[in-house]
Amino acid sequence: MKIKSSKEKGKRFEKFICHQIEEMGLGKSTRTPGSGSGKLKADIFSNLDFSLECKNEVQTNFLPNIDQTKKEAEQGNWSKEKWALITRDPRFPEFQEVYATIDLWQFLELLKKGSEPLIKEPDKDLKWKLQSLKQICQSIIKRLE
Repeated sequence: MKIKSSKEKGKRFEKFICHQIEEMGLGKSTRTPGSGSGKLKADIFSNLDFSLECKNEVQTNFLPNIDQTKKEAEQGNWSKEKWALITRDPRFPEFQEVYATIDLWQFLELLKKGSEPLIKEPDKDLKWKLQSLKQICQSIIKRLE
């Protein structure tokens, strides 16, 4: 594969990832200027809490890619634990199968955040408002019947 077409393949993948981030409502996302040149770290610039490195390779180099991603996260003023390696599965058509690899403890933190209740302790004010709302709804239903 020619160098230019290899670069284009990487740009297409990075643009795809940016589009997916925006589609999920996670804010504006763009390719890092000069991505792949080694000057600026990470491939994607977004408001996500992770340094994102994208790989669109014919033959995946999993461990060296993780090493590069972690190193760039640390050098790019990110926490060395806040990295994500995004790769596509070359066995499938382009962008059909895409995976993100992150540190196990970061993954568990994300799961923990997603499972935390919105209200941690009973709130008397909220309880009163919900009871009032319930009574109002019941009276409206009776009136409609």
